[in-house]
Amino acid sequence: MKYLTTLILVCLPFTFFASSSSNMPFLEGNLSEVRQMAAREGKLYIIHFAADWCMPCQWMERHTFTDEPLSAFLEKNFLALRADVDRPEGQALKGQYRVNILPSILVFSAQGQLLGRHEGAMEPETLLEQLKAYDLPANRIRATQMAREENILSSPQPAFSISRPALIPDELARPAKVNHATQPQLYSTVTPVGAQTPTAYFTIQAGVFSSYDNAVRCCATLETRVDQKAEIAPCQLKGEGLYKIFLGHFDREDEAAAFLASLRKNNIDGFVKIIYK
Repeated sequence: MKYLTTLILVCLPFTFFASSSSNMPFLEGNLSEVRQMAAREGKLYIIHFAADWCMPCQWMERHTFTDEPLSAFLEKNFLALRADVDRPEGQALKGQYRVNILPSILVFSAQGQLLGRHEGAMEPETLLEQLKAYDLPANRIRATQMAREENILSSPQPAFSISRPALIPDELARPAKVNHATQPQLYSTVTPVGAQTPTAYFTIQAGVFSSYDNAVRCCATLETRVDQKAEIAPCQLKGEGLYKIFLGHFDREDEAAAFLASLRKNNIDGFVKIIYK
């Protein structure tokens, strides 16, 4: 398992590298230069936190950021940077902005104020809708004088976060946390027989997919039908990578069973599963 530790590091100017794909909107340059450009041009900017081994990040970069309407909107109205958390510079910024989930997108005004934080993979239509909500005249005001670094870092907490959805290890039904790894890791779905722990809860396994794209779409559909967060857990079966769908967190098995009964009334099947932390 990979763990995202919360790092308290000094923010240093650093370089982000653009994607090799010509359709990707990310710029090359350091953050200080981008802030100056944003202030000069009156554009908002985003930072996309990712890693090469992160499957949800790869999915967004293949599927979301290459979407033509989204890419065109970003090019016209925003500046976009990609922060690789496996690089020292990306790690520093990750710690500074307390990024604990990959992928994460932070949105800033033209003056460098943190406006919002979006966690987890998102479809292009969803991300486009969210970015349009930030594109207001008040957020495009050009800075007459760039704020000092410490003033930018003291920006207010983000107003809201979005998870669409998080990729989680099967034995820990929560967003996958990451260390300095260069390859993805698959997780065993086997729970030791007779294992007892006070830090366990119940959830509903509502599906399994061989395609991460299909798992994401299923989660989006389920979240529109039920009032519970959908999460994805990767696992391996006979050498094949699979993605399980989990719905809800429950302290007691009877609560999970009652929720499953309500799902079945809506033609959504599944079974109760215990998750050990």
